[in-house]
Order: sequence, then C-alpha cells, then structure tokens
Amino acid sequence: MLNLDGTEEEYLKYRHGYPPKLLERLKLYSIGIEKQHVLDIGTANGLFARDLARQGCRVTGIDLSSDLIHQAQQVNIKDQLPIEYLEGNVEHLPFKKSSFKVITAVYCWHWFNKSKVAEEVYRVLEDNGRLAIINYDWIPSRNYVALHTQSLLEEFNPSAYIPNETKMFPEWVEDIYKAGFSDVETFSFDINIPYSIKNCIGRIQASPEVGGSLTKEEISLFNYRLNTFLSEHTSTSFNIPYRAYGIIGIK
Repeated sequence: MLNLDGTEEEYLKYRHGYPPKLLERLKLYSIGIEKQHVLDIGTANGLFARDLARQGCRVTGIDLSSDLIHQAQQVNIKDQLPIEYLEGNVEHLPFKKSSFKVITAVYCWHWFNKSKVAEEVYRVLEDNGRLAIINYDWIPSRNYVALHTQSLLEEFNPSAYIPNETKMFPEWVEDIYKAGFSDVETFSFDINIPYSIKNCIGRIQASPEVGGSLTKEEISLFNYRLNTFLSEHTSTSFNIPYRAYGIIGIK
C-alpha cells in the first residue's frame, strides 16, 4: 500500500492538479459531469476529488491514510466543496451494492490488490455505472531532467516502485474484465508541465519513494544532489512531459 507518512506538507504544497484536458476527456465517457455522485478511491488528500467537485459533482473520497484524509478535510473547511472524505480500505469498501454511478481511481491503481479492488468497485457500482482508472505520470525517457531524477530515485531507493517506460498499463484492462466489466476502452495523451527548481524538488520529496521511505539525512542528501543537477542544467523554468493514460469500464 502507498506510504506517504512524513510527506503530507509537501504533498499539499507541491502536488499540482490534473490537466483540464483530462476532465474534458472523461466527460466524453459521461464521467465527471454536473450533479453526478462520484466515489474517488485512493483519494489521498483529495486532489482529484476537488477537481471533480469544481465541475459540479458531489464526491465521496476514501483513502487508507488518516493523515491525508484529515488534510483533505481541513482543505475543504476553506473550499466548502461538496465532498465527503472517509478513512477506509478500498479492498473492503464500506458501501452497499449499487451505491454509485461513477468511481474514479486516479494515480493509485498500482498500489492496490487489483483483483480485489476491481471486484469491490464492481459491487458498489450501479448497473451501467462507469469506472475510470487514470495513471498520470512523467515520462523519463522523453526528458533529461526526468531521466536523471528517476536514476537518482533508483540510487537512493532501489526497492522503489519503478513504473514502466511508456506509462501505459494494458494489463490493468484484464483486472477489470475479470471482475465483470464490459465495453472497456483506453485513451492516452501527453502534456508538458512547467516546473521551477523549487517545485520540482518539493514534488519529488512528496513521493512515497523519497519522503515516504528515506531518512531525514537521506532526503537532505537527495535534495542536495537534485538541486545541484537542476541548478547546473536548467533555467528558472523548465517543462517535464507527462502522460495521462485512462481505462474506462462499464458495468
């Protein structure tokens, strides 16, 4: 399971939101439209839940991390969006059968017991309900900054989860087919995301591979090494290519 202990402050400050293009693409599948009730599993601190709520959805977000759920609730005291956050295990969803029309799982599917979660999602979806699995990650092979940072991650944390080079996961389609979903479709698109040196270092520290795994001394050394590289090889602002990959399943 995802470990973000010790990264909560950086997670809130440096995790940028998802591109508007993703929300528009999901609407083509009748996902994230106004007045829809959406369950966002693995919601973390509610980053995508807030995106959905700003589209006019009513959202329930669930995550195993009590710290991140508390952070999401505190953010919503200020934002006052139609979101309810629950601490819970998505492998045992605390909802009755056919409770939701739409369920989203954004940048979290790789952390789950996929077959178990797919079965649970299928159970709590209404007939003709939609599941959207979204991966959104940088593409190291397309950019020297991302490639160097990925190499640095592997040096400091050899056991870290290393996603595949394409950031596309067709094997996840099998997970949901086995659970009973039909009419499964996939999509992908690439987009450049602007970063500053400070934001790049903060974003990496907010990851489970660094902030959630390394000691304070190791994090300090990692940040120093990354800052040195970025200061020598980038300007004040630079782009990193990201790829959005989506799987849509219908119950």
